[in-house]
Amino acid sequence: MNKSSLDAMTVEEKLEVMELIWDDLCTRADGVVSPEWHGEILADRDASLARAEEKIEDWEATRTRILKDTE
Repeated sequence: MNKSSLDAMTVEEKLEVMELIWDDLCTRADGVVSPEWHGEILADRDASLARAEEKIEDWEATRTRILKDTE
């Protein structure tokens, strides 16, 4: 895939491809080592959730919102 292929895709198509890639990566997660800064960001987000500064939105609600915002 190249830049022109991406330019030809709709936002919905790009999101679908991202979901397929993410699902594929999740099946191979054992072989992926995250950098230290990922852990730091996750710890910061956990702390924000504990302080009720942020809320969790499930993926389907987020995906629906993104698709609606990009129409």
